[in-house]
Amino acid sequence: MAGSIEKRGKNSYRLIVCHGFNLDGKPIRHTKTVHGTKAQAKIELAKFVAEVEQGTVIEGKSITFREFTEIWKRDYGSKELAPSTYRRYLGMLESRILPYLGHFKLDKIKPTDIMKFYDMLDKDTQIRRIKSNNGYRTFKPLSQKTILEHHRLIRAMLHKAVYWQLLFNNPCERVQPPRSRKPKRRYYDDEQCKVLLSNLNELSIENIKYKVAITLTVFTGVRLGELMGLEWSDIDFTNGIVSINKSSQYLADKGVFTKTPKTESSIRDVAIPNFVVSLLEEYKSWYEEQKSIFGELWIDSDRLFVQSDGKPMHPSTISKWFVKFVKEIGLPVINFHGLRHTNATLLISQNIDVAVVAARLGHAQITTTFNFYVHPIISHNRNAGNALENLLLPQQKLV
Repeated sequence: MAGSIEKRGKNSYRLIVCHGFNLDGKPIRHTKTVHGTKAQAKIELAKFVAEVEQGTVIEGKSITFREFTEIWKRDYGSKELAPSTYRRYLGMLESRILPYLGHFKLDKIKPTDIMKFYDMLDKDTQIRRIKSNNGYRTFKPLSQKTILEHHRLIRAMLHKAVYWQLLFNNPCERVQPPRSRKPKRRYYDDEQCKVLLSNLNELSIENIKYKVAITLTVFTGVRLGELMGLEWSDIDFTNGIVSINKSSQYLADKGVFTKTPKTESSIRDVAIPNFVVSLLEEYKSWYEEQKSIFGELWIDSDRLFVQSDGKPMHPSTISKWFVKFVKEIGLPVINFHGLRHTNATLLISQNIDVAVVAARLGHAQITTTFNFYVHPIISHNRNAGNALENLLLPQQKLV
């Protein structure tokens, strides 16, 4: 690989090295200005050529962040991300990130530029519709959690730029991430869960699909999408096993569709107790009866949870019904994902090995189970307090 030298001024020289081609098929031109004698410039040129050959001088300076975004979308985002995640990221890019960073040359983005962007987001507002009798729009500042999500996306994208040798280093690594309070996870303890199951047991046969869906989630800890993706072929009635191998999702332009789990660990077999097997058998009988009633009008999808004509249910149908139901029976309102937290917490409280719990939940790392899915049980907390009383004040306990 050869290079050339151009004289710029007194004791100033431009080094030029061409290597590779850009998106338009044109040679990528690397330049560098040095100061000194021409002999010194020749020495610097040899070093510069070596740097280009070794990949430590890269083409990022020839494209903007917006141009890089198109590469990222084409080669990574549209291929590797879940459709719903990709859709959310595109919204973040188009609404805020690209208007601010899009014109920056990729290699000119500094940590201070990113910090200024986060400061701007902190003062930004987004339109939220407030539900009321009349209905009106109001402006609400972005939450720290939302700003942190922007940081994570930018950092991940620039990490790809480094990996693809479009950047030498990631400026986000020198930026303090926006602070966001860890959300308080809502779940049911053992007593609340007993109330939930007792009330589910009182439901009429017309609501059996909801009874089955919630009971199955309590005893398996499946994600909502995994639950809605279950097919009858995934149920092993003989051995009491539920096979988790797909997920049901919804996008406005695609409707309800099936996708494979995001990680290998998400594909798993989960054992269920006999009473859940019996409940599934009862539901299967009711399901087949509905199928025979509709006859040729029935749309056979083999899904467990379907609409009245056999079409797959919208994933949010079960979760919305659940929230309404717990309000009616007087339990604290938690979202449907809270049942997954409930499952993990109750299993750990019964001294089930955390590795087993992690495998049942489809976690690749045990730390995920510990850090996000294990919560204190109120009765255990009370027992811990009583234990110290028994130890330190045994006489007063007897009085």
